[in-house]
Amino acid sequence: MSWKLFLKNYFNFSRAERFGILGLTVCIVIMLTIKWSTPFRKNPKLPDVKAFADDIEQFRIAVAAKTTTDYQIETSIYDQNIAEFFYFDPNRATDDDFNKLGFNERQILNIRNYQAAGGSFRRKEDLQRLYTVSATQYRQLEPYIRIAGNEQNVRQNAPVASTIPIVEETENITAENPQNNAIRLIELNSADSSLLTQLSGIGPILAARTLRYRNLIGGFVDVAQLSEVYGINDDLVERLSAQLSADSSLIRKISMNTATFNDFVRHPYITEQQARGIINYRRLQNRINNIEELVRNNILERESAEKIRPYMSFE
Repeated sequence: MSWKLFLKNYFNFSRAERFGILGLTVCIVIMLTIKWSTPFRKNPKLPDVKAFADDIEQFRIAVAAKTTTDYQIETSIYDQNIAEFFYFDPNRATDDDFNKLGFNERQILNIRNYQAAGGSFRRKEDLQRLYTVSATQYRQLEPYIRIAGNEQNVRQNAPVASTIPIVEETENITAENPQNNAIRLIELNSADSSLLTQLSGIGPILAARTLRYRNLIGGFVDVAQLSEVYGINDDLVERLSAQLSADSSLIRKISMNTATFNDFVRHPYITEQQARGIINYRRLQNRINNIEELVRNNILERESAEKIRPYMSFE
Protein backbone atom coordinates (compact mmCIF):
# COMPACT_ATOMS: atom_id res chain seq x y z
CA MET A 1 0.00 0.00 0.00
CA SER A 2 1.38 3.39 -1.01
CA TRP A 3 1.66 6.20 1.50
CA LYS A 4 -0.83 8.31 -0.46
CA LEU A 5 -3.43 5.56 -0.12
CA PHE A 6 -2.62 5.21 3.57
CA LEU A 7 -3.14 8.92 4.20
CA LYS A 8 -6.31 8.93 2.20
CA ASN A 9 -7.80 6.00 4.16
CA TYR A 10 -7.03 7.46 7.63
CA PHE A 11 -7.16 11.23 7.11
CA ASN A 12 -9.97 11.61 4.64
CA PHE A 13 -12.95 13.34 6.34
CA SER A 14 -16.39 14.01 5.05
CA ARG A 15 -17.73 17.55 4.80
CA ALA A 16 -19.76 17.19 8.04
CA GLU A 17 -16.72 15.83 9.93
CA ARG A 18 -14.56 18.72 8.77
CA PHE A 19 -17.15 21.28 10.02
CA GLY A 20 -17.33 19.43 13.36
CA ILE A 21 -13.54 19.52 13.84
CA LEU A 22 -13.46 23.18 12.92
CA GLY A 23 -16.25 24.05 15.39
CA LEU A 24 -14.56 22.11 18.21
CA THR A 25 -11.26 23.88 17.54
CA VAL A 26 -12.96 27.30 17.67
CA CYS A 27 -14.60 26.46 21.01
CA ILE A 28 -11.26 25.36 22.54
CA VAL A 29 -9.56 28.55 21.37
CA ILE A 30 -12.36 30.73 22.83
CA MET A 31 -12.24 28.94 26.19
CA LEU A 32 -8.46 29.23 26.48
CA THR A 33 -8.62 32.91 25.55
CA ILE A 34 -11.19 33.63 28.27
CA LYS A 35 -9.15 31.74 30.86
CA TRP A 36 -5.90 33.51 30.07
CA SER A 37 -7.42 36.99 29.81
CA THR A 38 -9.55 36.92 33.03
CA PRO A 39 -6.75 37.81 35.56
CA PHE A 40 -5.73 40.75 33.42
CA ARG A 41 -9.19 41.85 32.50
CA LYS A 42 -10.75 41.88 36.00
CA ASN A 43 -9.11 42.26 39.39
CA PRO A 44 -10.40 39.85 42.05
CA LYS A 45 -12.70 41.52 44.58
CA LEU A 46 -11.41 41.34 48.11
CA PRO A 47 -13.87 41.22 51.02
CA ASP A 48 -14.32 44.50 52.83
CA VAL A 49 -13.33 43.95 56.47
CA LYS A 50 -13.17 47.60 57.52
CA ALA A 51 -16.61 47.39 59.11
CA PHE A 52 -15.40 44.53 61.31
CA ALA A 53 -11.97 45.96 62.14
CA ASP A 54 -12.98 46.99 65.68
CA ASP A 55 -14.58 43.63 66.39
CA ILE A 56 -11.50 41.79 65.15
CA GLU A 57 -9.21 43.92 67.31
CA GLN A 58 -11.37 43.37 70.40
CA PHE A 59 -11.35 39.65 69.74
CA ARG A 60 -7.56 39.63 69.49
CA ILE A 61 -7.27 41.55 72.78
CA ALA A 62 -9.67 39.13 74.51
CA VAL A 63 -7.73 36.10 73.25
CA ALA A 64 -4.44 37.60 74.39
CA ALA A 65 -5.86 38.43 77.82
CA LYS A 66 -7.29 34.94 78.28
CA THR A 67 -4.04 33.34 77.20
CA THR A 68 -2.14 35.45 79.72
CA THR A 69 -4.60 34.64 82.51
CA ASP A 70 -4.51 30.91 81.75
CA TYR A 71 -0.72 30.99 81.70
CA GLN A 72 -0.63 32.76 85.06
CA ILE A 73 -3.01 30.24 86.58
CA GLU A 74 -1.05 27.30 85.21
CA THR A 75 2.21 28.85 86.37
CA SER A 76 1.01 29.87 89.81
CA ILE A 77 -0.87 26.68 90.67
CA TYR A 78 -0.39 23.65 88.46
CA ASP A 79 3.22 24.15 87.38
CA GLN A 80 4.40 24.74 90.92
CA ASN A 81 5.33 22.01 93.35
CA ILE A 82 2.44 21.11 95.62
CA ALA A 83 3.70 22.45 98.96
CA GLU A 84 3.45 20.50 102.19
CA PHE A 85 3.71 23.04 104.99
CA PHE A 86 5.37 22.12 108.28
CA TYR A 87 7.57 23.85 110.84
CA PHE A 88 11.15 24.20 109.62
CA ASP A 89 14.40 25.98 110.38
CA PRO A 90 15.90 27.37 107.11
CA ASN A 91 19.38 27.03 108.63
CA ARG A 92 18.94 23.28 109.20
CA ALA A 93 16.41 22.18 106.55
CA THR A 94 17.59 19.66 103.97
CA ASP A 95 17.09 19.93 100.22
CA ASP A 96 14.28 17.42 100.53
CA ASP A 97 12.59 19.58 103.19
CA PHE A 98 12.78 22.65 100.95
CA ASN A 99 11.41 20.66 98.03
CA LYS A 100 8.40 19.50 100.06
CA LEU A 101 7.79 23.12 101.09
CA GLY A 102 7.43 24.08 97.43
CA PHE A 103 10.93 25.39 96.65
CA ASN A 104 12.19 24.63 93.15
CA GLU A 105 15.75 23.59 92.28
CA ARG A 106 16.84 27.13 91.48
CA GLN A 107 15.63 28.43 94.85
CA ILE A 108 17.33 25.62 96.75
CA LEU A 109 20.58 26.27 94.88
CA ASN A 110 20.33 29.96 95.74
CA ILE A 111 19.89 29.13 99.45
CA ARG A 112 22.89 26.78 99.39
CA ASN A 113 25.06 29.40 97.67
CA TYR A 114 23.99 31.95 100.28
CA GLN A 115 24.94 29.59 103.10
CA ALA A 116 28.22 28.61 101.42
CA ALA A 117 29.16 32.28 101.34
CA GLY A 118 28.74 32.44 105.13
CA GLY A 119 25.16 33.68 105.24
CA SER A 120 22.61 32.49 107.77
CA PHE A 121 18.99 33.19 108.67
CA ARG A 122 18.72 35.05 111.97
CA ARG A 123 15.17 36.28 111.46
CA LYS A 124 12.23 35.10 109.39
CA GLU A 125 12.52 38.13 107.15
CA ASP A 126 16.01 37.05 106.05
CA LEU A 127 14.43 34.34 103.90
CA GLN A 128 12.45 36.93 101.95
CA ARG A 129 15.64 38.79 101.07
CA LEU A 130 16.58 36.01 98.66
CA TYR A 131 15.55 37.31 95.26
CA THR A 132 14.14 33.93 94.20
CA VAL A 133 11.56 33.85 97.03
CA SER A 134 8.47 35.84 96.05
CA ALA A 135 6.38 37.85 98.51
CA THR A 136 3.44 35.46 98.04
CA GLN A 137 5.55 32.41 98.79
CA TYR A 138 7.05 34.06 101.85
CA ARG A 139 3.60 34.92 103.24
CA GLN A 140 2.64 31.26 102.96
CA LEU A 141 5.83 30.05 104.62
CA GLU A 142 6.16 32.73 107.32
CA PRO A 143 3.91 31.05 109.99
CA TYR A 144 5.96 27.84 109.73
CA ILE A 145 9.48 29.30 109.99
CA ARG A 146 11.13 28.35 113.28
CA ILE A 147 14.68 29.61 113.77
CA ALA A 148 16.60 27.96 116.60
CA GLY A 149 17.36 30.36 119.47
CA ASN A 150 14.49 32.70 118.58
CA GLU A 151 11.83 31.42 121.00
CA GLN A 152 10.06 34.78 121.27
CA ASN A 153 9.45 34.77 117.53
CA VAL A 154 8.04 31.26 117.78
CA ARG A 155 5.54 32.16 120.49
CA GLN A 156 4.30 35.25 118.69
CA ASN A 157 3.79 33.67 115.29
CA ALA A 158 2.69 30.13 116.07
CA PRO A 159 -0.80 29.30 114.67
CA VAL A 160 -3.43 29.47 117.42
CA ALA A 161 -5.12 26.11 117.88
CA SER A 162 -7.80 27.55 120.17
CA THR A 163 -9.67 28.98 117.14
CA ILE A 164 -10.73 25.48 116.05
CA PRO A 165 -14.55 25.32 116.23
CA ILE A 166 -14.90 21.85 117.71
CA VAL A 167 -12.19 20.82 120.12
CA GLU A 168 -11.74 17.51 121.88
CA GLU A 169 -8.85 16.61 124.13
CA THR A 170 -7.64 13.14 124.94
CA GLU A 171 -7.55 11.96 128.53
CA ASN A 172 -4.06 10.54 128.12
CA ILE A 173 -2.14 13.67 129.14
CA THR A 174 1.15 13.31 130.95
CA ALA A 175 2.01 15.42 133.97
CA GLU A 176 5.30 16.58 132.51
CA ASN A 177 3.81 18.58 129.64
CA PRO A 178 0.02 18.37 129.53
CA GLN A 179 -0.40 21.17 126.97
CA ASN A 180 1.81 19.55 124.32
CA ASN A 181 0.13 16.16 124.77
CA ALA A 182 -3.38 17.48 124.07
CA ILE A 183 -4.74 16.36 120.73
CA ARG A 184 -6.97 18.95 119.08
CA LEU A 185 -9.47 17.73 116.50
CA ILE A 186 -10.39 19.81 113.46
CA GLU A 187 -13.94 19.14 112.29
CA LEU A 188 -13.82 18.77 108.51
CA ASN A 189 -17.35 19.93 107.69
CA SER A 190 -17.06 23.26 109.49
CA ALA A 191 -13.36 24.11 109.20
CA ASP A 192 -12.22 26.90 106.89
CA SER A 193 -9.00 27.04 104.87
CA SER A 194 -7.06 28.78 107.65
CA LEU A 195 -7.72 25.86 110.00
CA LEU A 196 -6.90 23.24 107.39
CA THR A 197 -3.54 24.85 106.64
CA GLN A 198 -2.57 24.31 110.29
CA LEU A 199 -2.33 20.61 109.48
CA SER A 200 1.12 19.37 108.55
CA GLY A 201 1.15 18.59 104.83
CA ILE A 202 -1.92 20.69 103.96
CA GLY A 203 -1.05 23.97 102.28
CA PRO A 204 -3.31 26.66 100.81
CA ILE A 205 -3.77 24.77 97.52
CA LEU A 206 -4.81 21.47 99.13
CA ALA A 207 -7.00 23.35 101.62
CA ALA A 208 -8.82 25.11 98.76
CA ARG A 209 -9.28 21.80 96.92
CA THR A 210 -10.65 20.19 100.09
CA LEU A 211 -13.24 22.94 100.53
CA ARG A 212 -14.29 22.73 96.87
CA TYR A 213 -14.70 18.95 97.09
CA ARG A 214 -16.59 19.25 100.40
CA ASN A 215 -19.03 21.67 98.77
CA LEU A 216 -19.40 19.38 95.75
CA ILE A 217 -20.00 16.20 97.71
CA GLY A 218 -22.14 17.78 100.42
CA GLY A 219 -19.75 17.12 103.31
CA PHE A 220 -17.54 14.37 104.68
CA VAL A 221 -19.05 11.30 106.32
CA ASP A 222 -15.66 9.91 107.24
CA VAL A 223 -12.14 11.32 107.47
CA ALA A 224 -10.99 8.67 104.98
CA GLN A 225 -12.87 10.51 102.23
CA LEU A 226 -10.09 13.10 102.24
CA SER A 227 -8.10 10.73 100.02
CA GLU A 228 -10.64 11.48 97.26
CA VAL A 229 -9.32 15.05 97.10
CA TYR A 230 -6.76 15.44 94.32
CA GLY A 231 -3.26 15.70 95.79
CA ILE A 232 -4.07 14.04 99.14
CA ASN A 233 -2.91 10.43 99.34
CA ASP A 234 -3.79 7.67 101.79
CA ASP A 235 -0.53 8.07 103.74
CA LEU A 236 -1.26 11.74 104.46
CA VAL A 237 -4.82 10.93 105.53
CA GLU A 238 -3.58 8.22 107.86
CA ARG A 239 -1.03 10.59 109.37
CA LEU A 240 -3.65 13.31 109.93
CA SER A 241 -6.55 11.09 111.01
CA ALA A 242 -5.77 11.56 114.73
CA GLN A 243 -6.22 15.33 114.28
CA LEU A 244 -9.46 15.22 112.29
CA SER A 245 -13.12 14.40 112.79
CA ALA A 246 -16.21 14.47 110.56
CA ASP A 247 -19.63 15.48 111.87
CA SER A 248 -22.10 13.69 109.61
CA SER A 249 -24.99 15.79 110.94
CA LEU A 250 -23.61 18.72 108.91
CA ILE A 251 -23.91 16.87 105.58
CA ARG A 252 -26.03 18.55 102.88
CA LYS A 253 -28.38 15.87 101.53
CA ILE A 254 -30.11 15.42 98.19
CA SER A 255 -33.91 15.24 98.24
CA MET A 256 -34.59 12.11 96.19
CA ASN A 257 -38.20 13.12 95.45
CA THR A 258 -37.58 16.70 94.34
CA ALA A 259 -34.00 16.85 93.01
CA THR A 260 -33.46 17.43 89.30
CA PHE A 261 -31.28 15.45 86.92
CA ASN A 262 -28.52 18.06 87.21
CA ASP A 263 -28.65 17.84 91.01
CA PHE A 264 -27.96 14.12 90.80
CA VAL A 265 -25.17 14.13 88.20
CA ARG A 266 -23.40 16.96 90.04
CA HIS A 267 -22.68 14.60 92.91
CA PRO A 268 -19.38 12.68 92.46
CA TYR A 269 -20.94 9.39 93.64
CA ILE A 270 -23.83 9.36 91.12
CA THR A 271 -23.22 8.56 87.46
CA GLU A 272 -25.24 9.95 84.58
CA GLN A 273 -26.81 6.54 83.96
CA GLN A 274 -27.83 6.20 87.60
CA ALA A 275 -29.31 9.71 87.59
CA ARG A 276 -31.48 8.87 84.56
CA GLY A 277 -32.61 5.65 86.24
CA ILE A 278 -33.59 7.48 89.42
CA ILE A 279 -35.52 10.15 87.49
CA ASN A 280 -37.37 7.55 85.35
CA TYR A 281 -38.23 5.38 88.36
CA ARG A 282 -39.53 8.37 90.28
CA ARG A 283 -41.64 9.43 87.30
CA LEU A 284 -43.23 5.95 87.14
CA GLN A 285 -43.75 5.47 90.88
CA ASN A 286 -44.42 9.13 91.77
CA ARG A 287 -42.27 8.71 94.88
CA ILE A 288 -39.16 6.94 96.14
CA ASN A 289 -39.56 5.70 99.71
CA ASN A 290 -36.11 4.30 100.42
CA ILE A 291 -32.86 3.35 98.79
CA GLU A 292 -33.74 -0.36 98.80
CA GLU A 293 -36.28 0.30 96.05
CA LEU A 294 -33.48 1.52 93.79
CA VAL A 295 -31.36 -1.53 94.58
CA ARG A 296 -34.21 -4.00 93.98
CA ASN A 297 -34.95 -2.43 90.60
CA ASN A 298 -31.28 -2.55 89.54
CA ILE A 299 -30.97 1.22 89.39
CA LEU A 300 -28.19 1.20 91.97
CA GLU A 301 -25.75 -1.55 92.84
CA ARG A 302 -25.44 -2.45 96.49
CA GLU A 303 -21.94 -0.96 96.81
CA SER A 304 -22.98 2.31 95.17
CA ALA A 305 -26.12 2.50 97.29
CA GLU A 306 -24.17 2.20 100.54
CA LYS A 307 -21.78 4.88 99.39
CA ILE A 308 -24.58 7.27 98.43
CA ARG A 309 -26.93 6.46 101.35
CA PRO A 310 -25.64 9.19 103.75
CA TYR A 311 -26.32 11.85 101.09
CA MET A 312 -29.93 10.85 100.35
CA SER A 313 -33.11 12.20 101.87
CA PHE A 314 -36.53 10.65 101.14
CA GLU A 315 -38.71 13.22 102.86
